[in-house]
Amino acid sequence: MQHAMPTASPDFDFGQPPFDLLTDGQRAALAGALDIALYPRDAVLLSREEPTDAMFVVLRGTVQERRGGEVAAVHGAGDRFGLQALYGAAGAGAGGSTARRFVAAEDCACHLIPRAALEALAAENPEFGAAILGDFAQRMRDLAALRSNREMAALTMARIRQAYLHPPLFVEATASLRDAAEAMRQNRASSVLVRGADGATGEAVGILTGTDLRDLVVLDGRPVSEPVGPLARYGLLTLDRDDLLFNALVLMTKHAVRRVVVTENGAIVGLLGQSDLLAVLSNHSQVIGLQVEHATDPADLRRASRSIVELIRTLHATGVKVAFIADLVTELNRRIFRKLFELLAPPELLANSCLIVMGSEGRGEQLLKTDQDNGLILRDGFDCPDLRRIAADFTRHLVEFGYPPCPGNIMVSNPDWTRPLAGYKDALFNWVHRPDEAAQMNLAIFYDAAPVAGDTTLLAEAKDYLLGRLQDNQMFFTQFARPALSFDTPSGLFAALFERRRAEPVDIKKAGIFPIVHGVRALALEKHRAETNTVERIQVLAELGALDRKMAADLVEAFTILSTIRLKARVDLPDDEGAELAIDNLVHPDRLGKLDRDQFKDCLALVKSFKELIAHHFRLNH
Repeated sequence: MQHAMPTASPDFDFGQPPFDLLTDGQRAALAGALDIALYPRDAVLLSREEPTDAMFVVLRGTVQERRGGEVAAVHGAGDRFGLQALYGAAGAGAGGSTARRFVAAEDCACHLIPRAALEALAAENPEFGAAILGDFAQRMRDLAALRSNREMAALTMARIRQAYLHPPLFVEATASLRDAAEAMRQNRASSVLVRGADGATGEAVGILTGTDLRDLVVLDGRPVSEPVGPLARYGLLTLDRDDLLFNALVLMTKHAVRRVVVTENGAIVGLLGQSDLLAVLSNHSQVIGLQVEHATDPADLRRASRSIVELIRTLHATGVKVAFIADLVTELNRRIFRKLFELLAPPELLANSCLIVMGSEGRGEQLLKTDQDNGLILRDGFDCPDLRRIAADFTRHLVEFGYPPCPGNIMVSNPDWTRPLAGYKDALFNWVHRPDEAAQMNLAIFYDAAPVAGDTTLLAEAKDYLLGRLQDNQMFFTQFARPALSFDTPSGLFAALFERRRAEPVDIKKAGIFPIVHGVRALALEKHRAETNTVERIQVLAELGALDRKMAADLVEAFTILSTIRLKARVDLPDDEGAELAIDNLVHPDRLGKLDRDQFKDCLALVKSFKELIAHHFRLNH
């Protein structure tokens, strides 16, 4: 942490929750304990390297919360941060929790609330203590809520054009109520727009809804031959097609209406209904999470899983960073896997096993529904007579959810990946000490494993065994790292390749993403590290001196850019081509914009350099 000189604190905003819970005396005590610190632009306020003895509250300026090379959040005046560092781990521990840094985006000032003052107030005012401290689980839920709020903020940046618009249905002011009802019936519409004089403002467009018709004819007894012009409601609520969906929601709420008229270049192009607006916002991850939580059968989970596709599209369209999307998709996928296993497995199996995910899902990097990579670790001595059927059903349902079966059969339905802990230890022993090609692949996949359901200590014990079996065996690590060089990364005539009008597609995973993932994985395994996420591994390797810091920073940026291009290549497909966001990993350079094309070239050039570093480090050219 870059320290700043504390000064006398100006007035603190006690109107901000949860400080509004303090009594006058408690506010005075806090005001007397406060410091204020000034930070220049780009100063690091808080990082994983140092714990903190105070909580930060932004007074002025903005502070970026960074996850690797990505900005995960921006904190402005009144926002507070530092609780996780104050009462939890400041950065990644053995479990590989996400490392974050707080950096001044501009010259800024922060109030510093000392730990002692915070704890004294929490003890004296339990309501305040519960709100600001709570137990560790509650603090993690608070952090998740903050992330969810950032996601909701991103979703509310969605434009009206992203929602379904009902085509405008016009009738003349001289048309009868019967004519209007018939037009609605034929067009399956719930309203008509009325063109004609409203008698007050001259030529205008009004609206008549199905509810209006019911009230006029059934309740008021008006004859169906009466013209609609005088009965329509004028002064329509209108918004432009490029306006925010959030503005439409506010307008509907304020005026207690269920639809607004949408215009483009001044002309009416459709009607936005409340249900259609909420359909866009229903892809919010909290809604999907609730669908998963309340699922009573696999069919409910299948519907929730399908919603993730639209969530990815929406988040990407609203500019959300790929690392944030990966975090959300990972969390939702794991919830779905966990819930499915809980629906299928009897309680005794849940208590005596650990469901694991591996590969990109285990690393928390799966953006798209790629091949399944999962397994089950059983407690030694435990037997479940119905295990084979349960495992087969688990795999079958995931296929129905849109997760393709693994070509290498690394799934719980394969007995080689559903075995007792002792069986996994035997396999790990063989993978380490008899490292043929298949063994190295299996070891790499298992090294990325993360627990999803059941007893997580079973995976922890297996991982401990793996790291304990590793020795300073140059030959082993040389063989393990070799696949990082398996695929060609275009170079040399690369610029010419990209400039050709008929540029050949490039497999972005083989050429760029996999060499980074596996090269970093080999370096992390050599250091006996327990982190699974590629970016976290890069950061730890830089801290350990195993990677040059500039190379580490460049790798994080390149990995992010390549992942973004890979995702963009699918979400930009027409709906019939990319509805499930399945991926073939092929990127067509001639379809990329100039910026993406230039970044792609630069990233692959960096990957080429990184492969040379890996080859030299592990003596792959000898």
